Formats: sequence, structure tokens, C-alpha cells
Amino acid sequence: MKRNYIMKCNTLKKLWLMLLLFSLSFIPVFAVNEEAGTTGFANLKNVYSARAIALGQSLTGQVRNPDGLYFNPAAILNIEGKELGTTYTNSFIDTQGGQIQYLLPKNKFTAWGFAIKYMNMGSMERTEVDNNGDLISTGETFGAYDIIGSVSLAKYITDAVDLGGTLKVIYDQIDDKSASAVMVDLGMIHHPANPNVKVGISLRNIGFQTSYYSATDYKEKLPFTFAAGITYQFIPTLLGCLEIDKVTGENILAKLGLEYELNPALALRAGFRSNASEGYNGGNLAFLSGFSLGAGWNWKNCRLDYGVTSYGDLGLINQLSLSYEF
Repeated sequence: MKRNYIMKCNTLKKLWLMLLLFSLSFIPVFAVNEEAGTTGFANLKNVYSARAIALGQSLTGQVRNPDGLYFNPAAILNIEGKELGTTYTNSFIDTQGGQIQYLLPKNKFTAWGFAIKYMNMGSMERTEVDNNGDLISTGETFGAYDIIGSVSLAKYITDAVDLGGTLKVIYDQIDDKSASAVMVDLGMIHHPANPNVKVGISLRNIGFQTSYYSATDYKEKLPFTFAAGITYQFIPTLLGCLEIDKVTGENILAKLGLEYELNPALALRAGFRSNASEGYNGGNLAFLSGFSLGAGWNWKNCRLDYGVTSYGDLGLINQLSLSYEF
């Protein structure tokens, strides 16, 4: 028994090391822009799933996963039934957002998914610059919001490989200016000989801008993302997740997650993101940055999930998800 346990641990370590080396070898190929800075259409990087944020957003390698609509479209294959879900998130400075999604499994070879994601950044004060270079209030306000619509398709290829793709359209508006873009996501799930191990790879936000904020047609950089993830079912009630991401203009990011089922109705979750330093700004809550917690409750065909993640002294992001399977 002890020998088998040691062999399983050694196998897991080797798999995680292989994933890390594999991810790092491909990052230079796909990360076409290594410049520091930000990209446009920031809502493409936001995750709207209470379960996902509780697990450190580390779900690219998980199978039979409704959150594959964001992480890996190949992962929506083999979901047990049709599912309708919604998520609400409360973010920084009165920013609110959410997602509505519908999963439509056809059979064990094909599955469809549809989603609408939105973000409303509320009302902001309009200011001007005076002759001294100081900001002065105009007494006016303006708003900003965006919306993303997507269609996903997953297909069985072989017993070892599933593939998936997502077509997305985003519309972004700030005050009276707007821009839009069209993109695709591509994903793969690999099923190794060990049934407890699943490996996923996804390429997200491959596309082009279709309209611009200004008449000069200034192009916003899309947040192209390469992600590789692995999940391991330690025991029937304990799932571990590891993921490596690279987003255009950002550093390599590692994500970890653990999910433990206390019983069929209740699951506890915890996660960590390696970009914790983004919240290290000298305050009392900086040490919490990057950590996340959450829980899920199942009742008949309904599932309620809650997740909270810390950005240090920037604050907490809370999400609540509700889904119904039929």
C-alpha cells in the first residue's frame, strides 16, 4: 500500500513537471508581444464563475466543465445534461458584471455552449485640465460598459483527445466612444492512460478589431492568452488543479486550486494566483493578495456556488453563481 502511494506521488510530480516544461517551451511561440503594459478590451480577461475564482482560476485542464466556455471549449464535452447558469460579480469601485450561459450537450461526441458576459463600470466624474495642469471638475459624469457574446463547440476526436472552439464578439463603450472585436478560442483536452489525470491547453482571444474608438483607427491590443493546465483526482472527493498562463504584455502566471467534497451536497474550495504581488502596496491586507476561497452547494438539479478572491489592499472580489440542470 505504501509503495503504491509513493509511486502515485512520483507519477504526479513527473506529470506536473512535464506540464511546466511543456508550457514554458510553447510560451515564446505564442506570446507574440512581450512588452510590459496593458491591452484593450480588458473584460476578455475577467472570469465570471464563483467556482473558478475560488479555485484560483485554474480550470483549463478540467473535463466535463461548464466553465470551459471561458477556460477551454473542449472541456464542455460529456456534461450530463442541459444546463442554464448565471453569475454575478461585485468588483472594485462600484463595478459590476456577470454572465449568462447555456450548455447544450448533444451526445458523447458533440456539445454546444452559448454565453453572454457583461460589465458595467458605473458613473464616473468628468474632469478637465486647467492652464496650470490641474484637474478640475465639470460637474458632469459619464459611463463605460462592455458586452461579450460567444458560441462554443466541443468535439470528440479519439479516446485520448477532445477539441473545441469558441467564436466571440465584444462591444466596448466609454462615454460616447466605442470599439469592437471578433476572436476565436481554441482548446484541447488530453486523456492520458491514468484516468485520474487530465491535461488541457487553450489559446484564447485570437482575432482582430472591427471598429475603433477614434477616427484614426488606433488598434487596441487583444489580450491573447496561452494556458496549459492539469488536474489530478487524488481520491474521489479531492481534486487538485495546476495551471500556467501567459497573457500578452503580462508576466507568466501560475494558478493552483483544491476542491474537497465533504458530501455529495457540499464542496469546499481554495486557490492561489502567483500574481499576488499586484496587491502588495504596503497595506495591512497585502499578505492576502492572490488567495481565494469558496464553497458549492448542490440541491436536486440546482447548484449554488460562492467564491471570493483577494487583491490585497485593492479589495475583495465576490462572485455568486446559480445553475440549473435539466
